[in-house]
Amino acid sequence: MNEALTPRLLDKSTIDRAFPLVRNLVPAMTHERWTQFARPHLSSRSPHWPRGLMAIQNLKGYILGLFVFEVRDDLYENRALCIDNIIVPNMPGRDLVWTAIVDTAEHLAAMNGCRVIRAGLADELDPGDTDRAWLSASLEKAGYSLEGVRAVKRVDSIAATASH
Repeated sequence: MNEALTPRLLDKSTIDRAFPLVRNLVPAMTHERWTQFARPHLSSRSPHWPRGLMAIQNLKGYILGLFVFEVRDDLYENRALCIDNIIVPNMPGRDLVWTAIVDTAEHLAAMNGCRVIRAGLADELDPGDTDRAWLSASLEKAGYSLEGVRAVKRVDSIAATASH
């Protein structure tokens, strides 16, 4: 893939165009669940604290990458751009899609006076060891460093145990 990629902020009329990409990486995802997830991300709490769903698309309008972003108040950095639910499918040209995501995040951070970008990578969207290695190397190559600790505890197993 040797073509121009452009970022596009999704809105109510365009979130359906991202569903095939999401479903490709999360096969159990239903259209209803995708819409339920996407809609709250489409409107900001205020103009000073934007958030949204950003798609990376080719010239024909096909969505090749996706991420959620939000500008948050940060105790240490004042303003932080947080990106997560990053989708970069394992396909030819994936490095170009990743570069477009990184460039777009940096542009969003600069536009919003953010001093730091925090990228969260969900295990559900990064299931294989090769994807995990690729993401780690891609983050480091883009100037990110892995820091902090993020832990997840599934509460459905706790609820099942508590009900017995």
